[in-house]
Amino acid sequence: MVFSPEQSFESVKCTACGICSKVCPEDSIRTDESGLVISFESTCIGCGHCGCYCPSNCFGFPEDNRGLIPEQEQLQNLFESRRSVRHFLEKPVEETVIRSLLEPVGFSPTGQNAQGITVEVILGRERIRKLVVDPLVKLIRILDCFRLLSLFAGKSRAAVKKIRNGEDIITWNAPCVLLFRAPAGNITGKTDAVIAATMVSVKAEAMGLGTFWNGVVQVASVFLRVKKSHAVLCVGYPLLKKYQRVPARDWVLSYGRQGRSS
Repeated sequence: MVFSPEQSFESVKCTACGICSKVCPEDSIRTDESGLVISFESTCIGCGHCGCYCPSNCFGFPEDNRGLIPEQEQLQNLFESRRSVRHFLEKPVEETVIRSLLEPVGFSPTGQNAQGITVEVILGRERIRKLVVDPLVKLIRILDCFRLLSLFAGKSRAAVKKIRNGEDIITWNAPCVLLFRAPAGNITGKTDAVIAATMVSVKAEAMGLGTFWNGVVQVASVFLRVKKSHAVLCVGYPLLKKYQRVPARDWVLSYGRQGRSS
């Protein structure tokens, strides 16, 4: 549901502070000289800034639990602890857990406030094998019928052989697959879906779940029995315990000025 300030506004609470009009990125809220809200324009994109910054809560938003936000060091530890997991327990991921895991999608930022992210959930190894693994194995076998795919696969040659032989190194027997997609015609759709999936993968770490990004299924989704997706996560309960953290990867910091990168 897209937020509508006009429908939510409680005029009796308004103190004429004018903040809602000031923070509106689309100039959708009109105020009089005293700051009192007098009208709402059709340019509203439903971003919710007006309600978020209103000190009188004229728009009926839930209380902001900022006191529960983790400290900077705690959040950094969470980021550093997140690693891909490809070995899962033979334990299903309950639907109630999935709902909790996906709650960040409703708060995920989108380009142009487009919203509209859809998450398709495939539960159960048998169903995942039917919709995802088996069609991809069949495709690999067709492409590699004369071993041409293996010939040009390079470092992935062993992986092609395993897939051709029916071994699931596609979803790694994950009990749950999440497919993220944005509406057609959304120019930032792929980025929006990736951001949503990233937020979910971080929450999964905090919930004791393991995930890995499945680029193979994402790229090949047009050939599978699922709709084309912009991001794919495989999810399950980790089989193995992590004892150490992987060192940080090299990356480049640039301030856009010559000689100031590190």
